[in-house]
Amino acid sequence: MNILKNFGPFLIVFILTGNVIPDAAFANKELYPFPAIGDGKPATSVILTLVDGIAVDPEGNIYLAHRSKNRIRKIDKNGIITTVAGNGETGFSGDGGPAIKASLNNPAGLAFDKDGNLYIADRNNHRIRRISPHGIITTVAGNGIADFDGDDGPATEASLNLPSGVACDAEGNLYISDRSNHRIRKVDSRGIITTFAGLGVARFGGDYGLALDAFINFPFGIHMDKNGNLFIADRGNNRIRKVKRSGYITTVAGDGLFASRGDSGPATQANLAYPTGVITDSKGNIYIADRNNSRIRKVDTNGVITTLVGTGSTYFNGDQTLAPQTNLDLPFAIALDPSEENLYVVDRSHFRIRKYNFKNQRVETIAGNGQSLFKGNGGPALGATLNDPAGIVMDQNRSLIFADQMHNSLRRINVEGTIHNFSGTGKKGNSGNGGLAVKAALFGPSALAMGKGQDLFLVSRFGNGWNIRKIDRDGKISHYAGNAKVGVEGDNGPALEASFYSIRDIVVDDNGNVYIADVANPFIRKINKEGIISKVAEQSWKNLKGDIHPNGLAIDWDGNIFVSDSGSSKIWKIDRHGTVIHYAGSGDFEDHGNEGPAILAGIRSPGDLVFSPQGELYIVEERTHSIRKIDKNGIIHGVAGTGKPGFSGDGGMASKAQLKGPHSMVFDLEGNLYFTDRLNNRIRKIDKNGIIRTVAGSAHAGYLHEGLEVNLIVHNFP
Repeated sequence: MNILKNFGPFLIVFILTGNVIPDAAFANKELYPFPAIGDGKPATSVILTLVDGIAVDPEGNIYLAHRSKNRIRKIDKNGIITTVAGNGETGFSGDGGPAIKASLNNPAGLAFDKDGNLYIADRNNHRIRRISPHGIITTVAGNGIADFDGDDGPATEASLNLPSGVACDAEGNLYISDRSNHRIRKVDSRGIITTFAGLGVARFGGDYGLALDAFINFPFGIHMDKNGNLFIADRGNNRIRKVKRSGYITTVAGDGLFASRGDSGPATQANLAYPTGVITDSKGNIYIADRNNSRIRKVDTNGVITTLVGTGSTYFNGDQTLAPQTNLDLPFAIALDPSEENLYVVDRSHFRIRKYNFKNQRVETIAGNGQSLFKGNGGPALGATLNDPAGIVMDQNRSLIFADQMHNSLRRINVEGTIHNFSGTGKKGNSGNGGLAVKAALFGPSALAMGKGQDLFLVSRFGNGWNIRKIDRDGKISHYAGNAKVGVEGDNGPALEASFYSIRDIVVDDNGNVYIADVANPFIRKINKEGIISKVAEQSWKNLKGDIHPNGLAIDWDGNIFVSDSGSSKIWKIDRHGTVIHYAGSGDFEDHGNEGPAILAGIRSPGDLVFSPQGELYIVEERTHSIRKIDKNGIIHGVAGTGKPGFSGDGGMASKAQLKGPHSMVFDLEGNLYFTDRLNNRIRKIDKNGIIRTVAGSAHAGYLHEGLEVNLIVHNFP
C-alpha cells in the first residue's frame, strides 16, 4: 500500500436526482412493475447479474433471487420475466404488505413449501422472509442481528448470520443454511427454532455421528429429498453432506480437496471446489453445482460421480451444444422442473440461466442476455457502474487504480475524475502475458499493490488456484507467481512454480520484495527480487497457537510487517528481526473497545490494513461494515461505519455513515483515505476532517436507471 501525492483540483461528477419517467409512460404497470429492468419482456433479453438462488413452482414457473437488484424475479412458462418481490432498494422493510413493495438485502436461496409459500434467505438482512400465495411478505426467522442465539425460542427473535439457503419438508418444517454460524437451523411448524446440524466451528468432522455434533464449514445450498433426508452443500469443506431422518450425518460427495478429479469413481473419493448448490431427483440421483470447477456433477444411486454439464473452461461457447461440450462459469444454484425433464442452472458469471434437457442432453439459455452491465469508461467516475470493486492503489500521477472484480478489469480514475480502463478486456482468463495489459484477459482481479518503481502487482484466479501478475510502468503484463494449483508448495524455489490457496492481500516493500497473505496458509510468504518465494519469520510464526488466517498486510516506515488475522481476530507485527509480536485485538470476535487500548479491543475478522501519513494503522472490518484505526499511542478508534450494512451518510461524518462490505484502502499524502465500498459498488473518500463522499460508482452493480435526470456539477477532488 504505497502512499503518494493527492489528486488535482477538480472532479466533474454526476448527481442522479430521481426525476424519473412519469408513471404514465409505463404500460401495464401493475402486471409489469419495473419495465426499466426488463419486466414484461422475454427473459432472454434482460440483463441478469449476481443471481444467487433458483426455485421452480409446481406449475413450472421459475423464480430467481436477483441479488444485485434486491429482487425476486419470476419467469413464466411463456418465458416472460417479472418481479414478484423487492422494490430494488437495499434494506429491510415491507413486512405485512405486498412483497413487491418490500426492501430486501442480497437475497440468496429460495424454496417452496407444500402450501405454495415462497421462502427467501434474505441474506444481508439476516432473516428468512416468506411470500404467501397472495403476495404478502413476512419474516419467519431472524431478528436482523448477525449473531447466533435464540435456539428453543421463537424463530423471529433468534439471530442468524448471513443465511444463504432454505429448504422445506413435508411436515411444514423450515430448514436454514445459517452460513456464517456454520450451522443448519430448523424452524418447526410452531415457529420454534433449533439447531439441526453443526457445532458452529468452521472445520470438518463428525461423519457417522449425530449432525448436532458434527462440524460444517460455510454451508450454502440445502435440499430436502422426498424421504426426509437433508442434503447440504458444505462449501468450505468441499463436500456434500447428508443428514438422514435419524439425525446422523455422512458425506456423499467430496474428499475435502479443492480440485476437480474423480469422475467415474466413488463420489466420496472425488474432488469438489466450493460447491454451492445441491438437489436430488425422485430416483435418488444427486446433482451438484460444483461452482469453482464450473461444472454440474451427478452422483448416481450407486455413489458414482460424473460430470453432467461443463468442461472446466469458463469462456462462453454458445447454446444448443451438447452438455459435455458446454462451458459454464461459476454455476451457483440448480433446480429441477416438476417433470424432472429439465435441470436449470444459474450460470452466474455468464449472466444467464441455462436449461439442461435430460432427453437430448443439450443446453440452452432461458434467461439473461449475457451482458454484465459494464458502463462508464471515458466519462465521470460517479456515472460509472462498478461490480464488486476490491483492491485499490494510487499511482505517481495521483490516479486511483482499482480492481473491478466482476468486470475482470482494472480501472483508473484520473485527477479530473474521469474513469478509464487500465487493464483487461473484460473477458475472463489469464491470456496476454508479454503484451499490453489493456489487451490481456483477467480473471476476477482482487488485491493490488504498487511498487516503488510503479510496477503494479495484481492477484487473480488462475486455474483452480491463484496467481500474481505484474504490470510494468510501460503497461506490459507478465506472470509473476503461481502455478494454477491449490496448495502451499514451492517454498525456496521459483515463485512461478509455487501454489496458493486463496490470496487475500499483497504488499511491496521499498526493496521490491512482494509479501503475500494467503488466508488458508498460516505463513506469510515473500517473493524476492530474484523471483524466489519463501516463508517470513517461519520459526516465530510456528509458535503462535490457534487458527491463523492471514487476511491483510501493511508495512510501516521501519520495515515492520503488520498482519491482520481473521482466524484469531488479532493484528500481528513481524519486526525486522523476524520476531512476531501481538499488536492488537483481544481475540474476541465481537466488535468492541473503541477509545481504549487496541490490544484489549475486540476486532471482528480484520481485513485490509494501511498506514496513514501520520503513522496510524487503519483496519477494515468487512463483516462489521466499518473502518477503525490504531493511533501511535496504541488506542483504537472508530473511523467509518455504524456497524449496520447499507449506504448512507455522504456529505456528513464518516462515523455516522453506513458502509457495506468495505474491502481495501489507500491514502494520499494529504491524509485523505480512499476505500472500495465493495457491496455498495462504490469508491468512497474520507477527507482529513472525517467527511465521507462517493468518488466513483452508483447504487447498482453495473446498472444505471433509465429515465434519471443527470445534472453536471463540479466538485473539488479532493
